[in-house]
Amino acid sequence: MNRGKRALILILLFCLVSIFACRKSTPTWDTQILAPLVKTSLSINNLVTNTSVKVNPADSFVTLVYSDSLYSLNMDSLLKIPDTTLVNQIPSAPTTVLPGGALPLPAPTGPTQYKTGSVELTNAIIKSGYVKVSVSSYLTQPTDYTYSVPSATLGGNPLNVVVKVPAGNATTPATKDTFYDLSGYTVDFTGPMHNGNNLITTSISGIVDPSGGTLVISAFNPNGVTITATFYNIIPYYGQGYFGQITKSIGPSQASFPLFKNISSGILDLNDVTVNFTLENGFGVDARAFISQLTSINSRPGGTNFPLTASIINNAININRATQTYNPLSPVTPSIKTFNLTPNNSDILKWVDNMPTSIGYGIQITTNPPPIGNEGFTDFAFYGQGIKAYFDISVPLNIAANNLTLQDTTPVSFANSSQAKQIKSGTFSIYATNMFPFSAGLQIYILDNNMHITDSLCASPQLIYAADTNYRGIVTIPKNSLIPITLNTNQANALFSAKNIIIKAVFNTGCTTCIGIKYSKIYSTYQLNIKLVGNFDYQVKG
Repeated sequence: MNRGKRALILILLFCLVSIFACRKSTPTWDTQILAPLVKTSLSINNLVTNTSVKVNPADSFVTLVYSDSLYSLNMDSLLKIPDTTLVNQIPSAPTTVLPGGALPLPAPTGPTQYKTGSVELTNAIIKSGYVKVSVSSYLTQPTDYTYSVPSATLGGNPLNVVVKVPAGNATTPATKDTFYDLSGYTVDFTGPMHNGNNLITTSISGIVDPSGGTLVISAFNPNGVTITATFYNIIPYYGQGYFGQITKSIGPSQASFPLFKNISSGILDLNDVTVNFTLENGFGVDARAFISQLTSINSRPGGTNFPLTASIINNAININRATQTYNPLSPVTPSIKTFNLTPNNSDILKWVDNMPTSIGYGIQITTNPPPIGNEGFTDFAFYGQGIKAYFDISVPLNIAANNLTLQDTTPVSFANSSQAKQIKSGTFSIYATNMFPFSAGLQIYILDNNMHITDSLCASPQLIYAADTNYRGIVTIPKNSLIPITLNTNQANALFSAKNIIIKAVFNTGCTTCIGIKYSKIYSTYQLNIKLVGNFDYQVKG
């Protein structure tokens, strides 16, 4: 090639490069992106809450074991030590001269009645509380007082509260308050002869402060000293005595029952259920319980109330007293009375099938019921113990269900909304792998920042096929379902800005309307796995 032709080619290349380099438009192109957005699983844990799952090792059949407390009568309902103020007024003797260190006043001592309501208390151990000793003195020299309660001891040492009071005068008393922690003290309430109850023994002693001068009490200064002891915020760890015949009526009231709280609607039919209703007495007091009602309350839309019919309703139940172990780590062996409720002796199966959201109850507890009386001041109570009522429910998961609706709120983190604006078109694909032997209708809802539903991805629930069972009625191979969902621009914008979505599944299994209801067993391996995949056409700007 000669030099002229080479020069012409170079000039043409230069012009082409210049033209493309000077263009102002931005090139665009289309691309397709397959993006997994959500992965979740619905298992037996989405059906019920607050349960433990018992699995038969032979075949993995699931039994739910659920326990819930209904009511507890605590120690403060039985034994209270109210705030009490004890006042000692000590007049001075006229025309008295006392040197420093001498006893200025007589020392009153003796038992004092302590009010404890109907409880006749003989012994107690204080968990927490205080005594405030206040002294008001008209004496003209500093004085020191010791307020003693010999019947209250800690480590073998009696309670002594020392109060140092400055000098007062004939018209204006000197005052001083001293606070003392009573935690851990053991108190003997039997009095000096150890044959009474609700008595504490106190004594007061006082001296003229040795560092002060001579105290002169004249006939013109007859006022003396007032010593006030206030016991307050006393919480006993232990109390013994005779607690009397006390009746506590509880209810009618309701207690939350969260076992089925994840089920929003539908009908559940269980093949069997066993419920142990237990009354546990942790007090050293004989008691009698009377249960007026135990009602299964379903507060869902269209739900009903179902009162239990069983031998424990409207019949007096006697409960023996607990016994002391004298082991500080476990001081009480409670008395336990358990009632086994089955479909053969009650309508407990229908009671549970009602899927209660709460339990309505009414209970009356009487301590030391007639003809029981005072058995030698041997009643006792420990802090943290009481009379409790609770359920233990065992549910073998052999069920029939009609439109049983479960839902799970799942946090999501999609791309930002600016990317959603680049979507030209797209679809969702729901990949469902079902190990349950029953079909489900699936719906997905979009939530805003206030957790309100703003849109759904499906116009109607989408069918997920039931898995096939083998000759033993057990699923060994899951069933796959593919559900395509068309995505419009509004849904894309809402979805890409969402922080949470609801996945809702409506299950139907067995046959609740058949003559001879058909049930399906649930095994620990069963679950419904859902994957939401977005298949988007983007217009990407260069």
